Amino acid sequence: MRAIPVLALTAAALVASALPATADTLPLDGAVAALSVESPARLEAHGAAVTVPTTVVCAPGAQGSLFVQVTQNVRGDIATGDRYVPITTCTGTFQKVDVTVVSRTKAFRPGSAYATAQLSVWTQNDWGSAEQERDITIAR
Repeated sequence: MRAIPVLALTAAALVASALPATADTLPLDGAVAALSVESPARLEAHGAAVTVPTTVVCAPGAQGSLFVQVTQNVRGDIATGDRYVPITTCTGTFQKVDVTVVSRTKAFRPGSAYATAQLSVWTQNDWGSAEQERDITIAR
């Protein structure tokens, strides 16, 4: 089941690697979307939250939203939280977006966790989406 997101990200990486390094914007048409959840996430406020670094790319002028959920096993209990953040204007370039996720249950702790992210983007005439699920590390 994880092969499809990995395949999509691999394809996006191959396309990105084929572009000139000096390109100001990517030649994207419609509401193309790509997403990468990065690691490590940063522990905030003694575990009350984690900041998850992501990179998004979408066609210039598109708008969207990014949803991130983090789940972690904390000594047999589950720490989990999620957050939506708006992508007000896509630039056609790789945009770093740090998403701070507040736990709704137990406090997060340093160690491994599981992150799920969905990016939805739209223009007047089109829409697109991208998803990624992966293990991440939470660090102090």
